[in-house]
Amino acid sequence: MRIVAGSLGGRQLKVPRSYRLRPTADQIREAIFNILVSRFPLEDVAVLDLFAGTGALGIEALSRGARSAVFVDPHPEAQRVIRENLTLTGLRRRGRVIRAYAAKGIKVAEAQGLRFGGVFLDPPYGEGWVERTLQQLAVSAVLQPGAWVVVEHSPQEEGGNTYGCLVLTDRRRYGTTEVSFYLHQAEEAA
Repeated sequence: MRIVAGSLGGRQLKVPRSYRLRPTADQIREAIFNILVSRFPLEDVAVLDLFAGTGALGIEALSRGARSAVFVDPHPEAQRVIRENLTLTGLRRRGRVIRAYAAKGIKVAEAQGLRFGGVFLDPPYGEGWVERTLQQLAVSAVLQPGAWVVVEHSPQEEGGNTYGCLVLTDRRRYGTTEVSFYLHQAEEAA
């Protein structure tokens, strides 16, 4: 697995050996970021990477100009690999790891007054995390107005078209993976 583009393009990332993981394929990550940079701001944005796994999505965002990234994952092995990847890429000062499931990670970020211009959500398939997490994000104070949310999911777990102020703007299919893009709109516009 490698960083696709940006200041660290081509740099290899570590993947845990003993941890059950479904890392985002380089081609899908490249497609996600091509869409992101053509529609939404990425430069100088703080990003939240939920179900971070290897941290590849957040690290890719940092490579492409994001200001900072918070990585949330409940598994110790994933956290170890995220920290190693941040150190390997020289991004340790711009990344922070929270050991928690998404719901608690969002609450921790909220309690600390953190706000994000972008969120990556890549939960395990078939466990119902997409719907629950989008509902929580829609009412959370962690999203800035105009924030984007990118959700990687199975075709059987498509989220809805709206969750409060979160509005679906695009959905793409790549084999057995779908990617949905949401935009946080002001309450009056939603």
